Amino acid sequence: MIWLKKEIEKFNPESAWLEAELLIAFVLNKERAFIYTIDFLEEEKIEEIKRLLDLRKKGIPLNYIIKKKEFYNTEFFIEKGVLIPRNETEILIEVAKDSILREGYYRVAEVGVGSGNISITLAKEFENIKIYACDISPKAIKIARFNAEINKVSDKIEFFYGPFIYPLIYRNIDFEILLSNPPYVASYEFPFLQKEVKREPWEALYGGWDGCEFYRTLFKILKDKGKKFVAILEISPFIYKKVLNIVKRFFNNVIVESFEDSLGYKRVLRVVWQ
Repeated sequence: MIWLKKEIEKFNPESAWLEAELLIAFVLNKERAFIYTIDFLEEEKIEEIKRLLDLRKKGIPLNYIIKKKEFYNTEFFIEKGVLIPRNETEILIEVAKDSILREGYYRVAEVGVGSGNISITLAKEFENIKIYACDISPKAIKIARFNAEINKVSDKIEFFYGPFIYPLIYRNIDFEILLSNPPYVASYEFPFLQKEVKREPWEALYGGWDGCEFYRTLFKILKDKGKKFVAILEISPFIYKKVLNIVKRFFNNVIVESFEDSLGYKRVLRVVWQ
């Protein structure tokens, strides 16, 4: 354990101890607490840990290796090809819960479902909710469906393949709340991303030259279709003012609220049509 921690500290000093625990627990197929009840590991287990350590040194994200990520007290199956859920997205969950309870809205759409962490979390929170989840990645939809099944909320979520909300528009599916954690990494940010992040799917990260391409396209679709509802969107704090200007350019009858993370950075926008 000490040896593994020291090796991980060379590339991830902040979370070395936790990561060492997770890797060993994964190899043993046990909970983390179990590793403190044993005195030694079999040679084949040690070799497997070394193999996984080599993958980490090459920049493979830990969650792709152990194939899971905890989000909002729920464990989600994760593998290469889907975005790894982030803790800051839990702010979006809190804002969505507040909107559902405040407005009594239970027909929800999500654009970019990924692993399903947002839709599934809300499906577990509300008994009468109905969620329509879209993604342009067949693999993401497959994984999200699997996560919905193991969390026993498949009956509350319908999955659709296609861009933005077009799968819902062309099926005349109505909804009251729109959620999305879209791609918002700008071109100039990519050279500075951690190498682990660069292993995640490009289409789930890249938001165009300024990080705002998704928001421009989405709001244009909403304006053209005349849809009015509550939109709750995750943003990068670096593009907050740009996204706000995009909203104002397309709509003059909306209320826009922003929500910050624990460090005071703006992370979520709620747009309410009047």
